[in-house]
Amino acid sequence: MMLTNHSSSRLAAAAIATVTILNLSSPELSAGTPIVEPLEPEPAPPSALDFITKAKLTADFRLRYEYGDQDPLDESHAGTLRSRIGILTGKYAGFQGFVEYEGTLTADRDSYQAASVHGTGQGKTIIADPESHELNRAWISWTGLDSSIKVGRQRIILDNARFVGNVGWRQNEQTYDAVTLTNSSLEDLKFFYGYINHTQRIFGSETPALAGQTDFDGDTHLFNVAYSGLPNATIATYAYLMDLENDAGSAASNNTYGAYIKGSVPMEPVSLGYLGEYAHQTDGGNSPLNYDTNYYHLQGSATFSKKHTFGVGYESLGENFRTPLATLHKFNGFADKFLVTPPDGLADLYVFGGTKLPGDIGLKVAYHWFGSEGGSLEYGSEADVVLTKAINEHVSVLAKYAHYFADDFATDTQRFSVEMNVKF
Repeated sequence: MMLTNHSSSRLAAAAIATVTILNLSSPELSAGTPIVEPLEPEPAPPSALDFITKAKLTADFRLRYEYGDQDPLDESHAGTLRSRIGILTGKYAGFQGFVEYEGTLTADRDSYQAASVHGTGQGKTIIADPESHELNRAWISWTGLDSSIKVGRQRIILDNARFVGNVGWRQNEQTYDAVTLTNSSLEDLKFFYGYINHTQRIFGSETPALAGQTDFDGDTHLFNVAYSGLPNATIATYAYLMDLENDAGSAASNNTYGAYIKGSVPMEPVSLGYLGEYAHQTDGGNSPLNYDTNYYHLQGSATFSKKHTFGVGYESLGENFRTPLATLHKFNGFADKFLVTPPDGLADLYVFGGTKLPGDIGLKVAYHWFGSEGGSLEYGSEADVVLTKAINEHVSVLAKYAHYFADDFATDTQRFSVEMNVKF
């Protein structure tokens, strides 16, 4: 069949149209054809409603059994559950807020002596985790201009918590009604100032029987400046001016001025760590005492293959040296024999080590030799062992044992704890 010129033209036009349609509808056939992506929606501008719509619930639970045996007292068995439940707001214009409840429940109030709060008069070893229900934290903060300001009841931990901390080991946390300012406007320099007018201590919401265990009031000023611009070192200086008063009076008030240097030097496969700190303390505020005394701490360590650590340290607290806001459990042995500095001061020579066991279990050990600051008395020695294991990102377990062997001070003491932590 013969096609006319007119028919041929119509067939050619149809073929061109078909190919064009295929090219426009099939990515495989349209390599050179631009494809317009759909536009992303514009993010919603910040709103004051973000405080509510972006708020989140926080939860932190710790279930613990602690055993204590101090000669000549009877044994204590404390089964406790500490719960912290809070609400953290979203952020708007640099502002954010947080409120947190903290409560501690015990399996048997009479199975241990919770400081001077309950179980008293039974001649049992003290385990300072009383039943309690309280407002643990309630603050509002603003962040901007290389600064952060926080107002309200808050957690304050400065440096290694030797002078100001939250006493994190105990079930009832130590928190502060305070105004704090942190500024990092200058490169490698961090400035901290805090004003505290009330310290909520670890002895809980029930009224303690002993005056010395009630909360502190007063006007405390904290200054801390740290510089991290040196290679392998951080240096800092501080002044902690504590005007503290509770039902026992003002003897805890003190002025402490100090400085430290710490860091690590990598020398593969070994990393060498070091710490050197010195502080001078006098009576402060309305203290009825009149004294001046010194503190120093030296420590060196070596870490091999980022896994095995060994070290030695020496810490000295002079006569009358006071640390009323410190996280004391962290220092001078886990048996808690030196929560108050002895009249003749305290010298603590210690060695420590740490490693990872099979199953990714963390192991830390330490041994202390204690004596008076002048060396005339031997206070005894102590062995400490800690095992830790992270089950997942929310759950971890811990076991801790301490055995204090008395000499010229106190009496033999053993403590053992096992706990599970759940945090969201």
